[in-house]
Amino acid sequence: MNGLKAECDIRLGRGIPLVFLHGWGGDARSFGGAMEYFSRRGRTCMTFSFPPFGGTDMPPEDWNLRDYSAFTLALLDKCAFDKVIFIGHSFGGRVAIDIASGEDKERAYALALVAAAGVRPRRGLRYALRRMAFKRDKRLGRDVTKYYSPDWLALPERMRGVFSRIVSEDLTERLNDISCPTALFWGDGDRETPPYMCGIMARRIRGAEAIRLKGGHFAYAEDHVTFVTSLAELIEKWTLRLT
Repeated sequence: MNGLKAECDIRLGRGIPLVFLHGWGGDARSFGGAMEYFSRRGRTCMTFSFPPFGGTDMPPEDWNLRDYSAFTLALLDKCAFDKVIFIGHSFGGRVAIDIASGEDKERAYALALVAAAGVRPRRGLRYALRRMAFKRDKRLGRDVTKYYSPDWLALPERMRGVFSRIVSEDLTERLNDISCPTALFWGDGDRETPPYMCGIMARRIRGAEAIRLKGGHFAYAEDHVTFVTSLAELIEKWTLRLT
């Protein structure tokens, strides 16, 4: 897709398709439990691996968030899926926000943002001191590897610019442009996208509902039963608009 080979898992059934978007470093298996839960109940479900994860090809070095959104929409077009319900975790939530607040927002029938990225983190004194130490060590020619995130270090060198461009983009103002039904699922112990980010999203997205999960950044898997049963209830409510 878009010149790239994509790893996809598509299970046909009934209803508006549920499209699961994994987080950075995940793949098409990240939402395996939820895919199994909903497909067994007859729902049309889809997930795939974002480039370059899982079995999907490496993207060009100049990719940004828009390219990941275009890649997602191209896959939906290939499957003849028009409106869908996006369920996006972390980076996948960032992609869902980008689509649902942009020129293709009509493609998002509803959103479930799961520990979604996109809000600029709060920076305190500890961050400022760490940044000063990084600049000092770099100026002195010391090893600065310890200052980089594990996600950045795990990437091939050609992907590091892509990652940096994506995580530096603040989508806070664009949350106001989301008009479809939205739910926010958040782990009460999440340190990657702390719960205050959920509060910011809840205030900016009109009518958004917040559901607390027990766990950290992957609470959707840690508190699986609460996640899938709550999501199922919301999907039932959202799709009643069709009847």
